[in-house]
Amino acid sequence: MTKVSGQIGINTPTPHASASIELGSNNKALYLNRVTNTSAIANPQVGMVIYDIANNCIKAYQGAPALWSDCFSADSTGAVTAINCAAAYFTPAFATVGQAYTGTLTVPYTGGNGGIYAPQSFIQNGLTFTLPTGVFANGDGNVVFNITGTPATAGTTAVSMGFGGKSCSGVNAISLTVNPAAGNPVNVLPGTVTLAQSSRYWTASIYDNDYLPYTKPTAPANTSVINADGTADLLVDIQGSITTTGITVYIPATVTGSGGTVAAWSYTVTVPANLTQDGISRQVQLSWAAQSLTTANTALVATIKAIGGTLNAKKLDINAGIGNDYLGLLLGTFQYPYNQAGAFTTYELRDIPGIPDRMFGQIDNAGKYEHNFLYLPVQAEDGKIWLNNNLGANYANLDHPSFNLTQQATSTTDINAMGSLLQWGRKADGHELMERSINGTSTGTFKYGYVYGQAASWNPTHPYSIFSAPTYLPAEWTSITVPPKANRWLASSPNNPCPQGFKVPIGAEWQAVITASGSGGIYSSTKKLRLTNAGESDRTGDTFNSTVPVYSAADGYVAANNGTNTLMNSTVNPGNTGNAEIDRGKSVRCIQE
Repeated sequence: MTKVSGQIGINTPTPHASASIELGSNNKALYLNRVTNTSAIANPQVGMVIYDIANNCIKAYQGAPALWSDCFSADSTGAVTAINCAAAYFTPAFATVGQAYTGTLTVPYTGGNGGIYAPQSFIQNGLTFTLPTGVFANGDGNVVFNITGTPATAGTTAVSMGFGGKSCSGVNAISLTVNPAAGNPVNVLPGTVTLAQSSRYWTASIYDNDYLPYTKPTAPANTSVINADGTADLLVDIQGSITTTGITVYIPATVTGSGGTVAAWSYTVTVPANLTQDGISRQVQLSWAAQSLTTANTALVATIKAIGGTLNAKKLDINAGIGNDYLGLLLGTFQYPYNQAGAFTTYELRDIPGIPDRMFGQIDNAGKYEHNFLYLPVQAEDGKIWLNNNLGANYANLDHPSFNLTQQATSTTDINAMGSLLQWGRKADGHELMERSINGTSTGTFKYGYVYGQAASWNPTHPYSIFSAPTYLPAEWTSITVPPKANRWLASSPNNPCPQGFKVPIGAEWQAVITASGSGGIYSSTKKLRLTNAGESDRTGDTFNSTVPVYSAADGYVAANNGTNTLMNSTVNPGNTGNAEIDRGKSVRCIQE
């Protein structure tokens, strides 16, 4: 190799005094080194320039922490005022060593000038980040990187990137959590404990004063506002929040033998600013302390809390924020190991405005709008989605002083959680509305009294109260044959009283959640459904057997006693336990179709 000192002119005898090399040809071009990706250069130095074949553009190395620049391109006229690095988020929110990852990185910006930005691509920890050519908004917006690859190293991967003349790097680099490979856990769980998979928690956050008529959702949940008919309704304004103190949640566990000790665990996600009411991105953590689980104590106690300030979830519109899956908006996805082998599962934090009663905003047979009930979904121990309260519960009633969308029963005799008593197979049309009171045990009266005789039709509009025969027979409340009697409340029934997307559970579904809930009766503060002793109506009138919980099932008609499958007594035994006549009113708790 020949060492050359001084200035060099190529096709020019007199290179410029400020240039080390000057190219003087008027019909030739500089042909830069061409690389498939900037990562191909093992030890880049500040000021190096290359042509990136993958992105068809020129890049310069800027040194740590900025690394390689964005593309230099004649059509890259776009610029932004700032990048909101703290509000950037990954979907999915985590990756796992040795497992293929396909997702996106969404990065918000402010002050876009409407110009074009060039494509770019880079690699971090085995993951390839690719941004296609695009156009900045005039104002605020997002750019979305596509991510593929298989991460090689566990821990926090700091992703440095930039666009529009701004960057996220150094202390402002965007962090992606990469979990250890399955089979190489931190020994969180003993072999005698397996945690439930794919768990969820909902916070209720609403702002809506034009939600009637409510329509069945056909699109994914979003943050837009849908005015139902332009007529103002009762304002529903609830700020759903996660505080720095946090909320207690329970993760069901299967425990064998003598059980064992679960080690402490924590996982943190970032909720982006566009999903918060105050526009402040927040970190939220799912964690639990070390604790022992046994066959008598199968609920792992965990906490979901915000870090650095309260997370105020975006207030959603009822007609836009529920979504066609009835699960609302995903705020973030935690991860935890669910077995001793170290396999990971997810725990979703979701935002929803509440699920309207099937007769929400409709006039009932008393000529009034009295079914303004909203419910929250809850994932029970069986892994299924149920409603958090009985149909007609005061906690779900917008017009009741006790309305509290996130509240469930505080005891088996909590009158605000008991709700209505619906006659098996009947439409929820006002006949079931209750005025509850406590006098030793739960008592109450139907809001509009009771009547004698049989309804003339299958889908009655009158009488509007629960049928009660003057004699024990006939107990059938309808005077016509409704074959088959066993499916009056299946999901396809025109009288299904549950909200859109939900149904009255069948006996097998009741049995599944009872079995999955374990011992200890129907009510516990650690159990997801928190069923109450809601009572049942007696066929001699508006009196109640209030000492036992009674819940209807949609199937299981038994000709021998004109009954249905009902679940009764303190352990919620399935089958024909106790009285189950058709003319009795019973509580209803709905499950997702």
